[in-house]
Amino acid sequence: MRSDASIAFVQPGAPLSLVAGAGVVVTSNVIDLLGLGVGVAPTGNAGNIIGNATLWGADLGVGGGNRPELMIGVGTAFTGAVGQQLKIALQAAPDLGTPTFQPGTWQDVDSQDGISLANLTAGAVPFRTPFIPTMPPGLRPRFMRLAFSPMTTTTLPSGSFTAGTIAFALVTFVRDDQANRFASKNYTVA
Repeated sequence: MRSDASIAFVQPGAPLSLVAGAGVVVTSNVIDLLGLGVGVAPTGNAGNIIGNATLWGADLGVGGGNRPELMIGVGTAFTGAVGQQLKIALQAAPDLGTPTFQPGTWQDVDSQDGISLANLTAGAVPFRTPFIPTMPPGLRPRFMRLAFSPMTTTTLPSGSFTAGTIAFALVTFVRDDQANRFASKNYTVA
């Protein structure tokens, strides 16, 4: 897998613990799609701004070529109360602009909810997806993050985990898993 440290929501080797208080949503590092960092104003030709741009933003889910992919891996297996589940949401926010250049309101772009403890074992990949066009239409985010929410079957966020870490959450431009590895074999060995 090819990856870039500047576009890692959770760096390999620096796991993110999801053990927190009841109903606490844990968030990852914030990625600035412009590459300058939260709180830094776009300067000069940053982000290929041509003319008098208002606020810089981009949509990773559109355009030609290879779309980036998000891959999240579990480090320490999750434990919690019976029925405890996890929601993972990819969130995006626009730039508020002058004077702070901070993220605006976070919007869920893509998410997976109802991930059971049985699917959150060490080494599992509970969420893998290509970047899809951002929602709502017209949202041109500069900032992205992941939000990890404990949930039960009826309430979000609720409960808490007693153990569990995210080992990595990376953006990659190449799928390196073998797509046919789960296909049934059409032969037998005698």
